Amino acid sequence: MKNLIPNSLFSLIILVLIFTSSCSSEDNNSIPVTEVSSTRTIDAKLVGTWNGTVEGTLGTETAIFTLQKNGDIIAETDSQIICPFQGTWWVTNGNFTAAGEDECDGTGIDLRGSSTSNSQISGTWTASGGNSGKFNMTKQ
Repeated sequence: MKNLIPNSLFSLIILVLIFTSSCSSEDNNSIPVTEVSSTRTIDAKLVGTWNGTVEGTLGTETAIFTLQKNGDIIAETDSQIICPFQGTWWVTNGNFTAAGEDECDGTGIDLRGSSTSNSQISGTWTASGGNSGKFNMTKQ
């Protein structure tokens, strides 16, 4: 009986060692983690003047977006219903984004566009004051 306890303990230690080595982090069957790039870039094909409409809770206005190569955006409208704004723009993973403040009272504006093309950008906008809507622009 004395011999049974040390042999059982020895067997248990061997099993733990086998189990631990089979679950090692150096396992060649591990799945590699792929990093997703979310780098902000200024896409040269978008630099220029864009004309279109900005729709929102306050109405629809004609707008001109000027996207500059340094990343600045100037957005002008033909009335005071939707205020013009200035800010910055960029492209991340093929999607257009711009952010800035309007010229009426400094309200924060955020534009989120669907995937961009050489000739059209469309998407949604939100203002920190609660207004929101859509925009649809064509490059001139």
